[in-house]
Amino acid sequence: MLKPNRKFVIESLFSSIGIILFVYLIWSVKPGSIIEAVSHIDPFYFSISLLLIPVIMVVDTYRWRFLAKDQEVDLKFIEMIKIYTMGFFLSSITPGGIGGYLRAKLLHDKGKSLGRSISNVVIDISMKTFSLHIISVFILVFFFTDKLSLLFGVLFLIVSSIFPVMVIYRGEKVSSRLIRRLFLLYVSPEYRDTVIEGVNKIFDRPPRVSSLIKSVLVTDMCFVPLAALQIYTISLSLGISIPFLDLSAIWIVSLSISCLPVSISGLGVREWSMAYLSSKYMIDKSTAITLSLLGYTVLFFIPAAIGALFFIQHTTSGLWKVKK
Repeated sequence: MLKPNRKFVIESLFSSIGIILFVYLIWSVKPGSIIEAVSHIDPFYFSISLLLIPVIMVVDTYRWRFLAKDQEVDLKFIEMIKIYTMGFFLSSITPGGIGGYLRAKLLHDKGKSLGRSISNVVIDISMKTFSLHIISVFILVFFFTDKLSLLFGVLFLIVSSIFPVMVIYRGEKVSSRLIRRLFLLYVSPEYRDTVIEGVNKIFDRPPRVSSLIKSVLVTDMCFVPLAALQIYTISLSLGISIPFLDLSAIWIVSLSISCLPVSISGLGVREWSMAYLSSKYMIDKSTAITLSLLGYTVLFFIPAAIGALFFIQHTTSGLWKVKK
């Protein structure tokens, strides 16, 4: 079994793939062309995309909160939004977005069961990404029949996203052994007894299946269309004129592919996918990469920046309590 520090090195090496790809893409189109495109964006359409940020945050937090209610780890809505954005921040600075799972620790800091919090966050992230990947499969089959090689990556992501949910629902004996072996690799020895006690509570109250279905429906019918509308308004601000459904298809598949654990925040992978899929519509690489970067900024970076402020507040308040 790999030691934690060795696993960290391996994960960092995997993450560097996306960074290298990103640097290559920027170098191939020249940064000046991206700066030039950004300098000519239409402020009206771009402002609309910015106005959608709080709407998406509220919808996605609502989706998460009813799963949390089912497991009795919910908080006041405003507190859930804060933790949601902090999760965005932690996800954006870690390989494969693994930092997003630290939302469980943030729930625990608010007095919630650590085991149930872990279960809740794992299921929440898994169901959201599962929904996204399933939609991507249909998009690839119906919109990009000449690029079906991407299906292998998406199918891998479908399996990896639903696997944790199956582990939690399979039962305490099998699941507990597996989670202890995997999760405890990242925990310092002095905290392992506490974590094991919490892990034993992961399986005592999973969400109802009806709640899982509701989560998928909210993702598919609310979050994904809103994210698609957001990227479409950004495309209009850049003067890109292709149909809404086609552009949405490009963006959704790119978001799905960017979940591969070979980058930080999907950087590089998402831009490559946008350029690769956009070529079907005669969109040049420079414009596609610019669109991807602006989409990332609005959909991920700005919420993550808000989350960073909340995280600093959360951390400093914790330090003050320790001093007292």
